[in-house]
Amino acid sequence: METRSAARGARATNALNFKSGLSLWLVIWLLACRCVPGQACPRLCVCYPTPMTVSCQSQNYTTVPAGVPYDSQRVFLQNNRITELRADSFGFETQVLWLYSNNISWIEAGAFSNLRVLEELDLGDNPSLRQLDGGAFRGLERLQSLHMHRCKLSELPADLFHKLYSLQFLYLQENQLTHLPDGLFSDLVNLTHLFLHGNRIRALSENAFRGLVNLDRLLLHDNRIRQVHRRAFRDLGRLTILYLFNNSLQELPGQVLRDTSSVQFLRLNGNSWSCGCEARSLWDWFRKARVSSSELACTSPSQRRGQDLRFLRELDFALCPLPDPGSLAGTTTTTFSTKTRWWFSKHKPVASSKGIFHKSSETIKAFPFTAVKPGLPPSSSSSSKSSPFVSKYELAAEEAALPKLEPEEYWSNYGSEDASIRCYELECPPGYDSPTLPSSSSPSFLSLLSVSILTLTVHLLFG
Repeated sequence: METRSAARGARATNALNFKSGLSLWLVIWLLACRCVPGQACPRLCVCYPTPMTVSCQSQNYTTVPAGVPYDSQRVFLQNNRITELRADSFGFETQVLWLYSNNISWIEAGAFSNLRVLEELDLGDNPSLRQLDGGAFRGLERLQSLHMHRCKLSELPADLFHKLYSLQFLYLQENQLTHLPDGLFSDLVNLTHLFLHGNRIRALSENAFRGLVNLDRLLLHDNRIRQVHRRAFRDLGRLTILYLFNNSLQELPGQVLRDTSSVQFLRLNGNSWSCGCEARSLWDWFRKARVSSSELACTSPSQRRGQDLRFLRELDFALCPLPDPGSLAGTTTTTFSTKTRWWFSKHKPVASSKGIFHKSSETIKAFPFTAVKPGLPPSSSSSSKSSPFVSKYELAAEEAALPKLEPEEYWSNYGSEDASIRCYELECPPGYDSPTLPSSSSPSFLSLLSVSILTLTVHLLFG
């Protein structure tokens, strides 16, 4: 009997200890959850402690549910039917807020102004969100990631991202944006990832990306970009990934990519590249760059269709003007390959060898310098002082007596540029004369002069 009594006593003691332990655990859980009146979990939602999380996804809410605890650090409201976001809808301590896949069409200015510690905001997949107020994101100075993909946004206010100094990731892909206002991203000094692909952007202005000094990757593919300002990327010195494929580009100034000195991965395929003289600066950039790049298939002119722009030859641009290195406006000066440029530097006419060249169907195309007839002073030149055009370059007697080359022979013998030439005409210091250049009496000089004359003849006959 005593043994049975002892056993019953032991069981009672164990049961009491179990109940006491369970009660203590419940008290601790309640304290951790802080589920006191006024902070209870909203209806149809599930709440989790540490960190305080409120999950109300896929519950057919049409408005932000009432009763979300103000100390909630993570609030999940995705896959509902919420249509509007008003001020004072969210708590002060929320760090992560997901609102993607709703029917949001309007965001009140200052709707998130109380969320001073918010770090991630996802508004993606809201096809009814077609415009935003400039103060929509006011107060989110700690925001690091902002998602607004697939929202059918057609335009963005210039001050939309004002003071979002902490933002690092910005997702704007697959909207209907047609342009980017100047200075739109100027406050995003810490942005590293910018996704703009799948929009309808047509041009990139000089100040479209101003201020993005820490941007690492820029995705602009699948747009309608036809024009990129030569200084559009001037602040993107840390960019490593640039996607511009599947656009409407025909040319791209070399200066655009020279400003992206750190780029490592470049995709420009899927554009209708014109590989005439306008492609020279881009081709020259590829010649010097060390970058992983896609192909650049030429679509024009017809004789270069299907070729890769990157692998064209120097002679393909032999008769093309070179960019003026002192100009930022993209103007060009008529300069030829160094073989002909050197001869002009030694035998240039009295008039300046640089000027503006205008094309006209009614005038004969000419070089932008004034040709002087042999034996006549500059003032007696055959070109009229009142006319900006020169009818023809007139050969001196010694030039006319030189043997002529057929075009086929010229191109078949056209080799690499003369490595002995170290400077261009306007870049050479006063009195510069390379000792390695041949004298005017040497046979090689006569051949060089013949090539120069033929180059002039080709220009005059074929433009």
